[in-house]
Amino acid sequence: MKVIMIGSHIRVTGGITRVVKNYIQAGLNEKTDLEYFPTYYGSNHFVNIVYFIIQYVKLFFKLNILKRKYDIAHIHMSYRGSFIRKSKIIKMLHKNGIPIVLHMHGSQFKDFYNESSDKRKKDIVDTLNKVTVILALGEQWKEYYKSISTAKVVSLDNAVFPKNVSSNSQDAVYITTMGVLSQRKGTYDLIEVGAKLKGKIDNKYKFVLAGDGEIDKVKKKIAEMELEDLFVVPGWISDETKIEEIYRKSAIYVLPSYNEGMPMSILEAMSYGLPVISTDVGSIASVVEEDNGFVIKPGDVSTLANNIIYLLNNKSHIEKIGENNAEKIRTKYNVYNSLDKMCGLYEDIVKKKYK
Repeated sequence: MKVIMIGSHIRVTGGITRVVKNYIQAGLNEKTDLEYFPTYYGSNHFVNIVYFIIQYVKLFFKLNILKRKYDIAHIHMSYRGSFIRKSKIIKMLHKNGIPIVLHMHGSQFKDFYNESSDKRKKDIVDTLNKVTVILALGEQWKEYYKSISTAKVVSLDNAVFPKNVSSNSQDAVYITTMGVLSQRKGTYDLIEVGAKLKGKIDNKYKFVLAGDGEIDKVKKKIAEMELEDLFVVPGWISDETKIEEIYRKSAIYVLPSYNEGMPMSILEAMSYGLPVISTDVGSIASVVEEDNGFVIKPGDVSTLANNIIYLLNNKSHIEKIGENNAEKIRTKYNVYNSLDKMCGLYEDIVKKKYK
């Protein structure tokens, strides 16, 4: 089965790239004849435009001059610029009669759609209706896409590799978040939490804000609030060994986002046996249930602080939640199981079960 997968260049940081890498590492390129075709380079705006034009022309040449045949096109899409780029690719693939699996990752896609003009909304719906199957991150997103598109919608949870974990609650020193540092991710709420907890928790604990985005602005805010002794801001970490080291030194994982799909970082943290405190947005509540941590309302800094204090003062509860989370990854959010489901979907499409 010849599959062309279209997304960002592998050098681009973020959850979507993580999803792609996980599937390839789990054996997607062995289960299919896979060609990965990037259309976004993750550089400055001008470079990204030029790169997309070059890749668009390359794909046109493959399809219309070389007459390259594909059984499936699997496209990873977010919102705004990603939608504009991928909509042009979708039109080309649709014109060539290639079945399209559209993997939707956009945490702010609803906002993007609602804030669009009537013409743009029509373009969005027309684009979605051209695909064979939309892959949604959880049931909540599945119902949303069904409400605006006539395409078949299938729920496929994000997934990660299970880890061998052991209790680390006694030696853990970090309260960790990973990803883009921004208002949307609740980064500044965590700084406020730090101010509330200063002097109230053991001084061995530090907040680790690992990621790209508004690094300088975050560091300035921490300095203004005189919290430098409580926060570590290492920037984006690409070294897998260093990422693992941080997770294994962490007591709690926090992600107080205002918009999300199904965050890969939460699943990664759970795979290391960490309790999670996050917010009731996207598909998070379906992942972080009562036995996995705490789900709060976005912006509820007081509850976030109280939950952190509770967990740090109840090590046995941390360990129990950690066991639950590691097991949940093994049984429900295991990348090997997710890959099997995705390849089963490919086979159904090739057998014309979806039209």
